Amino acid sequence: FLKNMSFVLASGTDDLRMTNILRKYGKQTSEDLFPNYPFVESPIIPGGTPHDFTPLALPKSPIDFMGTGSSKATTERDKGIGSNNWAVSGLKSATGLPILANDPHLTLSLPSIWYQVQLQSPEVNVYGSTMPGTPNVIIGFNKDIAWGVTNVGADVVDWYEVKFKDATKKEYFHDGQWKKITTRIEKYKVKNGVDVIDTVLYTHHGPIVYLDNEKPLKKNIPTGHALRWIAHDKSQELTTFYELNRAKNYDDYTKALTHYSAPAQNFVFASNQNDIALWVNGKFPLKARQQGKYILDGTDKTADWNAFIPSAHNPHMKNPYREFVSSANQSSTDPSYPYYINWEFAPSERGRRINQRLEKMPNGKVTVDSLRMLQNDNFNLKALDFLPTMLSYIKAPSSTQLPAIKILSAWKFNNDPDEIAPTIFKVWSDLLNEAIWKDEFGYDENIPMKYPSSDRTLRLMQKDPKSKWFDDVSTKNKVETIEELANSTLSAAMDSLKIWRKSEMNKTWAWSEHKSTDIRHLLDLGGTNPLKAWSKNDVKIGGGGSVINATTERTGPSWRMIVQLGKDNNTKGYGVYPGGQSGNPGSPHYDDMIETWRKGELNELLFLKSKDEKSDRIKKIVKLVK
Repeated sequence: FLKNMSFVLASGTDDLRMTNILRKYGKQTSEDLFPNYPFVESPIIPGGTPHDFTPLALPKSPIDFMGTGSSKATTERDKGIGSNNWAVSGLKSATGLPILANDPHLTLSLPSIWYQVQLQSPEVNVYGSTMPGTPNVIIGFNKDIAWGVTNVGADVVDWYEVKFKDATKKEYFHDGQWKKITTRIEKYKVKNGVDVIDTVLYTHHGPIVYLDNEKPLKKNIPTGHALRWIAHDKSQELTTFYELNRAKNYDDYTKALTHYSAPAQNFVFASNQNDIALWVNGKFPLKARQQGKYILDGTDKTADWNAFIPSAHNPHMKNPYREFVSSANQSSTDPSYPYYINWEFAPSERGRRINQRLEKMPNGKVTVDSLRMLQNDNFNLKALDFLPTMLSYIKAPSSTQLPAIKILSAWKFNNDPDEIAPTIFKVWSDLLNEAIWKDEFGYDENIPMKYPSSDRTLRLMQKDPKSKWFDDVSTKNKVETIEELANSTLSAAMDSLKIWRKSEMNKTWAWSEHKSTDIRHLLDLGGTNPLKAWSKNDVKIGGGGSVINATTERTGPSWRMIVQLGKDNNTKGYGVYPGGQSGNPGSPHYDDMIETWRKGELNELLFLKSKDEKSDRIKKIVKLVK
């Protein structure tokens, strides 16, 4: 299960795209357009947090390496995959004890990937969500503590260009000598067919996923490169969850985390001993700064993974001065952290908005309902950042643009279901981003490249409006400006929306109509939707990828949980996921929680203190006997 989650959450890499940019535009442009820290950020571990360890020396930087480039792009990070979590202290809560919240954002499906359970034995009593077949609760609570996770997005995937001795590919060059390739024969059973035999070549880095003469099953895997990936290492993540399920305090929590490798997670924690904490936790290679931003030279031993950051040195905080901890996949730390975890993380908008809201909540007033409303916050901070600048370039609106200008100017920046403004903003901002970058970074599918971040794009629009990057290099004898691009893309956005809805602007342009959130059957996630009867389509819900309520077309909060810690076995949990406890489409419990989830409500979770406790919510008891 957790190795599969590593594939989902920790297999994305931009090494190849960045190498193609490096080869095309050079180091100075690459570092300028793809900086190693965003201009605007609110990191998970606040700046100024003291380090309680003596850092190790970083290894020597590998030699500069341009790579040969490739037409096969490495797996791109799924922009819809993320999460939110936070915990407020007892000083901030109305109960005098901490409250913890978590909502992991994954692909929405029926049946849900999550399954609510209470596990009880003489040594454990824990409630939460797990995945079928997993013997522990993954996100949950017991009477003493609660915990939750969000993805870190660490750089734990590196690709190495391999130099073979000859066409036989039996030897490769590394550290000044030729070394033998290791060969592994893999056999795949095919139902009613002939076994498939595959020969996989290994260097000391890892497998060479595809050779030049092979047709990749996925076109986004580079050929002739060796893969070093943390998930290929042995690990004991299940031990972490086994111990968290039984943990009683902060020390138990930190001990449990020492077993965890991948996928790296931001583990939020709260206890009824009035502790809150957050650890950016995983097994991180000890690398030089930016080592792995580009494809690495497989012949250079300084590019190898030779050590790991000690787990005690992972970024963390306990009981901070601001009385809360939080994470939303943004940068783990500010640049003062002495180690390299990654050069780019998820955009900062969700993390910034969460921190803004939590900071404004007065001490002694925060409740479960306060945090429930925060989980459902639809405020679009990205629009607040971008829209004033975009509108400033529309100096003489045309008749096509005027309706958009009017509605965008009056918008309060909430991505609510019936709002039209978020639809216009999304289409316009996407078209504008394409107009700025496609001619330089998307001009050839055989040379895949990455676009600069929204953070860098906004900085360019605000601070350098005469930048050469606004010119469309595909046009002859003409130099475009940001003003021209803003105007042409706004008109194009309005025209495309009219064509899409076959009408002038009206309620059919509503955000929920445009976003069209579908919760599809697990067998139907490829996009054709043949199992429509077993899916829940066009769910009327707000949100968006850059807002706290991160509901998109196919992804969103797959489990919302809030835990109010209590003394004397009085901890209470609340939660919901967009599905039901049954995987049978004919059962009334197949999708009976979707409406609760859609409305932003939570169910009080039935956390029994013992197996003999009575409750009128128990409808049936099934005993399994030998």
